[in-house]
Amino acid sequence: MMKAFRKVASLFLSAVLLLALCAQAGAEKAPAASREVADASQMTTVEDVVEEGMVPIAGEMLLDGDYAVAVDCSSSMFRIVEAVLHVSDGKLTATITMSGTSYLYVFPGTAAEAAAAEESTWIGYTEDSEGRFCFNIPVDALDAGVPCAAYSRNKELWYDRTLLFRADSLPTEAFREGFFVTAESLGLADGDYLVDVSLSGGSGKAKLASPATLHVENGSCTATLVWGSRNYDYMRLGETKYLPLPDRETSTFEIPVEIFDRNMAVIADTVAMSEPHEIEYRLLFSSASLQLLNSEADSASEAELCAAEQFRVDFREDGSALLTLGEKERYLLLDREAEIPADAEGLTIIRTPVERVYAASSSVPDLFLRCGALDRIRFTSTAEFSWRLPELQEALQKGSLLYAGKYNAPNYELLLEENCDLVIENTMIFHKPEVREKLEALDLPVIIEYSSYEPEPLGRVEWIRLYGLLTGHQAEADAFFQKQREVLEHTAAEAPTGKTAAFFHIASNGAAVVRRSSDYVTKMIELAGGRSPFTELPEEDNALSTVTIQMESFYAQARDADVLIYNSTVSGDLERMQDLLAKSSLFEDFKAVQSGEVWCTEQSMFQQSSATAGMIADIHTILSGEADGRDQLTWLHRIR
Repeated sequence: MMKAFRKVASLFLSAVLLLALCAQAGAEKAPAASREVADASQMTTVEDVVEEGMVPIAGEMLLDGDYAVAVDCSSSMFRIVEAVLHVSDGKLTATITMSGTSYLYVFPGTAAEAAAAEESTWIGYTEDSEGRFCFNIPVDALDAGVPCAAYSRNKELWYDRTLLFRADSLPTEAFREGFFVTAESLGLADGDYLVDVSLSGGSGKAKLASPATLHVENGSCTATLVWGSRNYDYMRLGETKYLPLPDRETSTFEIPVEIFDRNMAVIADTVAMSEPHEIEYRLLFSSASLQLLNSEADSASEAELCAAEQFRVDFREDGSALLTLGEKERYLLLDREAEIPADAEGLTIIRTPVERVYAASSSVPDLFLRCGALDRIRFTSTAEFSWRLPELQEALQKGSLLYAGKYNAPNYELLLEENCDLVIENTMIFHKPEVREKLEALDLPVIIEYSSYEPEPLGRVEWIRLYGLLTGHQAEADAFFQKQREVLEHTAAEAPTGKTAAFFHIASNGAAVVRRSSDYVTKMIELAGGRSPFTELPEEDNALSTVTIQMESFYAQARDADVLIYNSTVSGDLERMQDLLAKSSLFEDFKAVQSGEVWCTEQSMFQQSSATAGMIADIHTILSGEADGRDQLTWLHRIR
């Protein structure tokens, strides 16, 4: 009996051992993949990894060797943590290391092609020392989308993926001689240049002044980069760290520039967040934009601006002037009888003084008016009934000013018949690029007034100095601006009042529209000695200066504000407190309503750029208590 039992037990143990060995053998061999393909509903958001302007780079442009390379992927689910590019006789392959073990196969093609292909063509994984899966794949070219289907172990589906192997992540030594455009290949002489620089990467919100100044000495180039923020405490190229220049209002760096017309990878560290954070950016310096400055002569002749950052004027020895607007709009201002210089290629020519301007922006004519040049505006995009400035209404009635259609539908025939010599658009024209293209095709020079992008309120007023230059009224423009500057400096010198002022209007749907903390109106309140109560506004991924919030949120943040300032330019004037209460009964609980400190802007506010300093002074008068007993100030009136 015991002998039989031992025999059965032995057979049972042998069977168990055999099953274990079979299971182990099965585990070592990857399971057969299904041939099903994931559809759009089964995939996460697909990102376009190929950036505008990228040019594919073939293996023939690289020297043989192995290089660490950065890889962008169209899906966040396919996370590559390391990649090595192998170059041999012009052929490119890469070893990509995944963050884990979620994918069993990849295939150089689409998911549908992978599912239909022979299994022998599927690329299996190997494991590194940390147990992560690695794949060796072919690479058609750098800076080009490489299709790479991936088979998910968990979902048992083939997924479409697109990989982009970034050329700007490779060292310059990886490229064959003559590939890059350099100072040497361009034959740049020693001196200082202006060069357009494009910034990409990060969240897309960072700004970099363009053109930048480029210093060339003995074949080496150094660019001075001015950020739109003071929150960057260092930049890094590779392992070399660069610190900001001292005593600058915004973060400013000097960094070497080895190549042009190709993306250059950099790191910038920001302290704007709760803790320092490195952000990857890419810079592209355009060789076609290079313009030599005459060193000492040019730097001495640059127009000294007080607050404006969105325009720049450089006077040249021949009497002309180089005008730069925004980040890269460039013009050459020439006297009417002057010959076009040989180095003007690529620049828009504006003959000065201008005489018949089409102001397709309602904020521009006021500044012309204040420097005595209103007669230089022949056309407007604002109809007579929409003007709040009596001088403009009168000019339209007399016929010295003509309505030439809205900015997005101008009367081209009228502009040509009346010999228009300059069109001034605001940034709304970016929504109608075809209008600008047609104007320029008709040989009408077009400039964009970026005053709404100025971070400081006084910077918006300083645009009068540009219009003075364009019209030959520079002395009058400078004098007016200096007076506004003195008014603002006097107001800003006063001690903070410690009070809050809420600037807003109520939309037709009952929501409140308020200003962002970075908006110039909010900064006007701060310069007046107050502060905005809106500290908890939702983040919105757009460039608008306003934020729309529900009335409940507005109530929670503005109920205890010392002063309410209603923006009448959008939803109409308010005369009585009942007009405000009719928009929402919640206003009855507001501190400012109960104390009678509710004010309304004049409806001409946004048509009068010149009113900025005066408006700040009015707000200060209210916050400091000097308006007690008064119902009317220059730019604001009390709601009775």
